[in-house]
Amino acid sequence: MKRAIFFRSLLIALAALIISGGISVFILQNQYTQSKRGEMKQLLNVMAQVNNLPDGEALTNELSAMTADSLRVTVISSSGEVLGDSAHDPTTMENHENRPEFKEAILTGYGEDIRRSNTLGTSMIYVSKKLPDGNVIRLAANLKSINDHIWALFPALLIGILLALLITPLLAWRLSSGIIKPFGEVANALKRINSGNFDNVINTPEFIEFIPITDEINTLSQKITNTLRELTTERERIGYLLSNMNEGFVILDSKLQILIINRSAASFFGVDQKIEGKNLLHLTYQPKICEAAEIATHNRKPEVFDYTSSIDNRILQISISPVRGESQDDEVGVVMLITDVTAIRKAEQIRSEFVANASHELKTPLTSIKGFTELIETGIVKNEESVKNYLSLIRTETDRMIILINDILRLSELETIIVDSNVSRVSLKKIAQHVAKSLTVQAEENDIKIKIMGDAGILRANPDRMTQLMLNLIENAIKYNKNGGKVDIDITKTVGTVTLCITDTGVGIPKEAQERVFERFYRVDKSRSRKMGGTGLGLSIVKHIVGLYKGNIKLVSEVGIGTKIEVILPE
Repeated sequence: MKRAIFFRSLLIALAALIISGGISVFILQNQYTQSKRGEMKQLLNVMAQVNNLPDGEALTNELSAMTADSLRVTVISSSGEVLGDSAHDPTTMENHENRPEFKEAILTGYGEDIRRSNTLGTSMIYVSKKLPDGNVIRLAANLKSINDHIWALFPALLIGILLALLITPLLAWRLSSGIIKPFGEVANALKRINSGNFDNVINTPEFIEFIPITDEINTLSQKITNTLRELTTERERIGYLLSNMNEGFVILDSKLQILIINRSAASFFGVDQKIEGKNLLHLTYQPKICEAAEIATHNRKPEVFDYTSSIDNRILQISISPVRGESQDDEVGVVMLITDVTAIRKAEQIRSEFVANASHELKTPLTSIKGFTELIETGIVKNEESVKNYLSLIRTETDRMIILINDILRLSELETIIVDSNVSRVSLKKIAQHVAKSLTVQAEENDIKIKIMGDAGILRANPDRMTQLMLNLIENAIKYNKNGGKVDIDITKTVGTVTLCITDTGVGIPKEAQERVFERFYRVDKSRSRKMGGTGLGLSIVKHIVGLYKGNIKLVSEVGIGTKIEVILPE
């Protein structure tokens, strides 16, 4: 580095000397040219007063007497013809109409140009002025003298360069030595940082130019201290998150020794002691888990499977994945993630049961329709009245399938939406009155009285959803009621909520069945439900509608006395 600073300093000094010399030459030449141009311009103004001689040659002679020997005088006609010249015979000179200084003087009254003269073979400065009679006076000065003067400076410049070559290395060497010395101090300071000493590692340096550097190093050491503190805090935060996450998390090394295990994983396997550093067998003896961990370390293959806990019968999903190193030769560890999927598997089972129940519910009416159709088609039934009865039964079973399919579609729709559409301000009381009116025939068949009481029950909801909810609840209250029974519908409004309470005097629901009545296709009395045309989906639809609106539903029932269902919805 010292050698590089030395040579670069030397080159910079030499370059500065050459550049300054060149700039001085340029400035000197420019100043001389400007001075000469001003002098010639003033002389032209004086010459312009002498314009009464009979011809150009006489005028030229007169003007030449007014100038120094270094100036050449030329008189040119307006057409560019040379009328007189102090240095050459005008008859031998070519027309000057294309000379820049002449053209400019004809157009503006004054013209000038610097160029190499073909006649003299040197650089010349030309200055021209237009006379009142249309002729042009031109003065020309040779720039050879200034160029000779400038070239005369080069020996002095060369001597300066040689002196610089002698003095500059000494100065560059001292400069590089002075620069390198503080770097040694910085290097020593960095060694102290590397040893772990981050506080005030560098004192104020001797050279004030290095104060910003030392300040930056001290600042950097402080930042490292803060970063280490932050890393410690982050490590504690990660440990806190791992300890409090619901999923179990275990990291094993290539020998299946436990490196990290969080609280959830220990809880899943019923371990209440610290087992970090111990073998996986201290966590579980389950052969499937141990075998999957072995495969992950040796064959680098991940595996996912379900495991039923022997402690509380929870269904756990075990995901075992290898931790790959940067190269194939690196040792492979294992990450094990344990997730409680009991609720998910239960939901899958419910869906499976739903498909099976739906198929069974559809199969029954379809079998009846097929049987009645075959009887009519084969001609076994010839009595017209019997045919009408069979057709009526076919229509009844078809209507039953349509109702079932519509309920399935409604339930499927409710399971797929998060926020309901077409929401407006509706009155639960008006909807209850409308639904009760539509069920008048069913109520009168069993002499059941429907009574609607309470507030208007205004809330923001989809009118069709509220109609479905009300229809299912009131229809169930009528279906499962006693002859001469009652159905009371009470609507009350509190701060932020509307409560719908439907009470009947029906057969009631047994305690063991009360938790399941909201399941799909669940019927307390299957024979009675099918006889009345029920699909077993009504209360399930009600529960999903209430859940869609973030409400609550409560059921209180006693066999032989009746049932009370309370729905609480946000306003």
